[in-house]
Amino acid sequence: MTTPEQRRARHDAEQARARAEIRDQTLDRYLARRPKAFASDGVVRTEIRQWMDDFLTGSHASLLLRGEPGTGKTWHLWKIGELLIRRGWFGRYYLVSDFEFKAAADRPVDRDKLRTWAEAPLLALDDLGASQLYPWTVDAIAQLIDTRWQNQLPTLISTNLHSLEPLGPRTRSRFADGGSTSAEFTGTDYRRTHA
Repeated sequence: MTTPEQRRARHDAEQARARAEIRDQTLDRYLARRPKAFASDGVVRTEIRQWMDDFLTGSHASLLLRGEPGTGKTWHLWKIGELLIRRGWFGRYYLVSDFEFKAAADRPVDRDKLRTWAEAPLLALDDLGASQLYPWTVDAIAQLIDTRWQNQLPTLISTNLHSLEPLGPRTRSRFADGGSTSAEFTGTDYRRTHA
């Protein structure tokens, strides 16, 4: 005959195995989606590790990765998703390229896709401003960031722009609310030196 403590311990062990299995399946799906160019190992910057720690404890602060092309911004965005899953986070994380965002925001506007991104627990806009920022694109970004800000959902942005000035003061203010983290990426273009 088993005691209540033994039954509880068995139940807890089964739950832990089930969570580990779900985490492994989620991680496998995520890594299968990740482009091969971003699959290499590397060191995650300290401020980004701190942002992840804060996010996992309930922070809704956003994250800005700014710098020259080829310095590791997109690699970090993909790595963030992997490391969050490895640490047991199971939320939806969308990593959206500048071109993908523009395609959704251009006419005809894909409102369903924009709504999905606005409501996702975690959203990364990669290479913001890599191509020309049209007024309707800036408006769509403003609406997206405003919706996420209202719902205290963090937004991650990587950009080669020197500032987020083109987004306007209102959008920049909402993005910065909650003590957003900014990481500056400098150095030589990794793609050129490893071509």
